[in-house]
Amino acid sequence: MQKPIGAQLLERVAASEPIARKLHTIQDARWPVQFSHVIQPAQPFLAAILAHTWHRPPADDRQTADSTIWILCPSVHSQELFYESLLNWRSDALFLPEAEFAAAENVLPDPEIVAERLAVLMQIGRGTGPRAIVATRASLEQAAPGRYTLHSAFTQLRRGATGQMEDLLKRLVASGYERAAQVTTRGQFAVRGGIVDLYSWQAPLPLRLEFFGDQIESLREFDIDTQTSVRDLGSVDILLGGAVGSDRLFSIDQSGRVRDYVAPNDLIIDLEPGMEGGAHATPGSQELGPPHIQISEGWIETGQEDFSGAFQDCEIGEFAVGDLMLAEAKRAQFVERLKEWRANNAKIVIYFQTEGEIERFREIMKAAILSKAFLLADFVFPRPISSSSPPQNYLGDSRPIRAGVCVVRTAIARRLISVSLTRATSSCTSSTASGDFLDS
Repeated sequence: MQKPIGAQLLERVAASEPIARKLHTIQDARWPVQFSHVIQPAQPFLAAILAHTWHRPPADDRQTADSTIWILCPSVHSQELFYESLLNWRSDALFLPEAEFAAAENVLPDPEIVAERLAVLMQIGRGTGPRAIVATRASLEQAAPGRYTLHSAFTQLRRGATGQMEDLLKRLVASGYERAAQVTTRGQFAVRGGIVDLYSWQAPLPLRLEFFGDQIESLREFDIDTQTSVRDLGSVDILLGGAVGSDRLFSIDQSGRVRDYVAPNDLIIDLEPGMEGGAHATPGSQELGPPHIQISEGWIETGQEDFSGAFQDCEIGEFAVGDLMLAEAKRAQFVERLKEWRANNAKIVIYFQTEGEIERFREIMKAAILSKAFLLADFVFPRPISSSSPPQNYLGDSRPIRAGVCVVRTAIARRLISVSLTRATSSCTSSTASGDFLDS
């Protein structure tokens, strides 16, 4: 089965000598490993390479394969930008929001943020499967439910399980849930015959359980506005027990710290290590734990400055599809840069948010750069190479493995970034969403 294009691109860049050399250092656990000259839009792509490699250890090393990667950003703003871009390469990445502190007395934090934090911490506490979590350095020292307290407070409901509905209702009341005629917010439940609607404190959507006798016959999420089902579930965790007090969501035990959830075998990636909250770090700050990997736009390594593994700006600027259609100069500049990359034997990938953007881009640019490409499912690939061509590498073409990768980010082409993979070859990278072009 063919690998997804995203995985192919990650592996292609990971195979380049400057990156591969440091990946070997990571495998040998010789910390810290530092990546310099990685501009901000390329940092999520590099982090995805590191996560992809870290979570593919030998088969007998399941502890590493199931570990958590903590990506620490210097500020909330950089965290949001980083996470949005990382999702294009790692769609299962998690976002841990910083805890809100009330600006005025008797003002409660945003329940959505509290619930989102609980959901992420719950997934960490369960310790099942690999995860990548984007957080801020400051958030590691913020209060959080005790790890083992939170774990013991969750109860799993499974479709087909046996249990009396009345017992569940009593536990909900004892845990601070409010019975209502219709569920409208977290911490409520409603009963209609053998149907229980329940909105758990940490859940993104409310749940609907249908009992047949003492068995849960159906378990599904539903939309709170339309009251219609969204998807069926095999099992789900709900927050009960000691983590929820009489004041409900906002009195949840906060005896621990987020740092308590970092396991010994977890990997910590620190972005812009010389910055703390957007400013230079204070020496000896408790916010800054010992990271395993550091990534920076500047030079943070020892020895002579080296640009062989740099991710650099392509100097094309920022523009959208309308600019390509209306501004001939920008369109010409874009085409010339693509021709330059192709002349340097680079693989060019353009990602889009929607199918409509793909079609519109093809209409505008088809004659100039996409005459050799065709659309296949959600992607456009180069035409197949004939059987008489030279042996292919793992990306399905005959170009040398050291050839660069060029990824153009959209709204349609919001920004272009180049990655110098070797001194002789450059490429470019940025971020994406649902579709892409591969130019031959």
